[in-house]
Amino acid sequence: MTAAEQWNDRVRPHLPPFGGFLQSYEWGEFQEALGFKVKRIFEETAKGTVVAQIIEQPMPFGKKYYFAPKGPLGTASPTVMIDVLRKHVPGAAFLKIEPAVKFKKAVPASERHPEHTVLVDLSTPAIFDRMKPKTRYNIRLAEKKGVTIRIAHEEALDEFMEIMKETARRDGFALHLPDRYKKMLEILKSGECKAFLAFADFEGQSLAANLMIDSFGTRTYLHGASSNEMRNVMAPYALHAHLMKDAAEKGLTAYDFWGIAPPGSSEDHPWAGITRFKLGFSENVVSMPGTYDIPLSRFWYGLYKTARKLRGLK
Repeated sequence: MTAAEQWNDRVRPHLPPFGGFLQSYEWGEFQEALGFKVKRIFEETAKGTVVAQIIEQPMPFGKKYYFAPKGPLGTASPTVMIDVLRKHVPGAAFLKIEPAVKFKKAVPASERHPEHTVLVDLSTPAIFDRMKPKTRYNIRLAEKKGVTIRIAHEEALDEFMEIMKETARRDGFALHLPDRYKKMLEILKSGECKAFLAFADFEGQSLAANLMIDSFGTRTYLHGASSNEMRNVMAPYALHAHLMKDAAEKGLTAYDFWGIAPPGSSEDHPWAGITRFKLGFSENVVSMPGTYDIPLSRFWYGLYKTARKLRGLK
């Protein structure tokens, strides 16, 4: 058994409600390719199991903190988990965590990965019957007009980036550098965590593009973009519908839309529009507690918080 298989077998019984790909061995390899150091911690204590892939994050003056995306995991209590992690990060200023359960005495922090998402159950029949009527109508419309779907990899990165730039200008968000997407597509090709691109084309033009992740039985819509052109052909609807059907045929059991506005948010929320779009495919909203900090050094954590406040960050 390879190191990757052994680690993923340790993660699999303890997967979080969503986002488990962030704890896969392959995702850790991707983080190492970006220049970050990764630690994988597994301990079976008398009070339960602790599993956590944590990523070292640099701070000024040579200090560091560690981030556990969608972790730590396991059967141990939060107190035991923190005690175990603390042993493996001597000198760290703090831990940043995204646990599946609430941790007492943890400090709420700015969201790193989505706290709320829409999960579509692919393991039962009639996936499309459970969608809202308007969503089903738009899928049929796109198919009737002749929208086609194309799967690609890093060879289509430039095309993907052009649509992403168009969407970023329209919706006012910042993009990762192309090299990050390139590394992701190059590294996540096999094993438990695989990335790929998917395009919706119409009349020779790409109108929508997604970067998808398949991992631990779930297909995740990690990044997506759509063109300003010919929006009336509803290309994004056809793209997601195809990807759900394909995932179900491949034996995956869930489709994760990766992030919506908090339930009950007003129409003023910046994610209001995309949330309406995603809820059209399923109203199965799944939530996790959020992002938290566990201070390990009161002095260095206080300095970190002060520096963020001076920069206008939470």
